[in-house]
Amino acid sequence: MKFIMVRSYFWCLYLLSVSILFCQDKKSNSSKSLFDFQKSLIDKKISGSNEIIIFKEGNIVYNNIQNSFKDGDKKITNETLFPIWSMSKVITTIGILQLIEKGLIEINDPVSKYIPSFSSLNCMFLDPNDPKINGYGRKDDRIYKCKNQMKIIHLLSHRSGFATPEYFYVDAIRSKNLKELMNIISKEPLHYEPGTKYLYGINQSILGRVAEVVSGKSFDAFLKESLFIPLEMHNTDFYLNSETKKLLQPLYVNGGNLEGFNQDGITGLGNMMTYHIDSQTPLGAEGILTTSGDFANFCKMLLQGGKFKDKKIISSKSIGLMTQKYSESYPKEYWGEQWLLGFYKGLSVFILEDPEKMKLKAPKNIYGWSGLQNTFFWIDPKSSLFGIFMSRSMSSGIPVKDLLNSVYEVF
Repeated sequence: MKFIMVRSYFWCLYLLSVSILFCQDKKSNSSKSLFDFQKSLIDKKISGSNEIIIFKEGNIVYNNIQNSFKDGDKKITNETLFPIWSMSKVITTIGILQLIEKGLIEINDPVSKYIPSFSSLNCMFLDPNDPKINGYGRKDDRIYKCKNQMKIIHLLSHRSGFATPEYFYVDAIRSKNLKELMNIISKEPLHYEPGTKYLYGINQSILGRVAEVVSGKSFDAFLKESLFIPLEMHNTDFYLNSETKKLLQPLYVNGGNLEGFNQDGITGLGNMMTYHIDSQTPLGAEGILTTSGDFANFCKMLLQGGKFKDKKIISSKSIGLMTQKYSESYPKEYWGEQWLLGFYKGLSVFILEDPEKMKLKAPKNIYGWSGLQNTFFWIDPKSSLFGIFMSRSMSSGIPVKDLLNSVYEVF
């Protein structure tokens, strides 16, 4: 009997060892797959140095910095600052939802209640025979007074009719504050009637001014108080000083004939962001700088239904509101992003409805967004997982399908 018990003990120990080795091997294989993906972005000249964080079931299961070691690039550290561009929109949306929860804003309020210059907006005439609806960022002298009132919900869902005006970033630098900038852009005609079509644009920068009016604080101060401090996002801001500028990741540019690293990141009027407090209004649609660790705290809060370290930041009901369907995917919405087939649009986030459209291994209902200079994140409530991709580049763009599938092959 003693022999049988000892043999059973060693058999169990053997099975446990095999199990551990199998799990380690599986984890190693998964890491290699993601390592290879990150390295391939550098080899294919899509990105410079880049970082991936995968968090699952309460733990970071993968965190790798892949440095390019190219001349002009910098090694990424936990202090590296990334301009996250349109991922700012999701942060701004959470801030606005907080104000809605407090009863300070109603989701169907007219925008003109908070920004008087929006009380008399113009719309461009549309040619019903043009399937492209006359193009994004177009100019047309034929304008008329819009019939529909622009509402808060239209800004949140990118159904306001606002594109990004041609000189928006120049105006943002010239303006003393968001109030002055809003007065300038209120003279821009809308592409179409508010509430009628999806069109990605500067909506959350307009919402930044709404937050200022309601809170009585500048937009950057409002976000710091309502989100950055409670989420321990201590390195997140709209501005750089002489010290923090040293932490800014250089911009890798690959435009075919032009390749290299740009230290200030300004490549043209379309993405002119100085991040200087004296020459930049705080833009809620594109202006936030953050570290991967800070942004991971924001993602943890979303994954945990609005809570962070037992602090309620926002209700799960508001996150549910954010992830409802407000706009269809392309081609039902012509200006829906073609690189997100099978994803519908919520309030400044994509939500995966049909993984088969892009042959994705991710489950339904993951949601998140990306940034102009190749940043990307998603939240996966079903798998208790979130993922963050950080880099700084202007190139052909991250292959989102490959990123997601590389992660879900194992995690």
